[in-house]
Amino acid sequence: MYTCMVCGNKSKNTKVNRPGVIYHAITKNAYMRRKWLKVFGIDRCYDWQRICSDHFSEENYRPGKKRFLLSNAIPQHYDQNGFPSKYATQSNAVEIGNNVILPSEQNMPVSK
Repeated sequence: MYTCMVCGNKSKNTKVNRPGVIYHAITKNAYMRRKWLKVFGIDRCYDWQRICSDHFSEENYRPGKKRFLLSNAIPQHYDQNGFPSKYATQSNAVEIGNNVILPSEQNMPVSK
């Protein structure tokens, strides 16, 4: 049985209710592993831990019948409905691919 380390989904429940949910192993690539953990504000993890497919968008998968993650896929704080997850962190910058989402204060002009 797998449990998502982010949202707590359990494979024994989703196997029946939502059979399309996949539990992905944490990437072995050290650089990408740090990026994955940074998104969720986690310092370290174990090789046996998993992240469910609720945290990946369809663009993160190779096209085809089987769902394989792309090597540059980075999980996000989404729930099974595609909405921001209640597990989202309040970090000042979250790196997503090659982009950085900045807090709104940094994007607004300063009025004097």
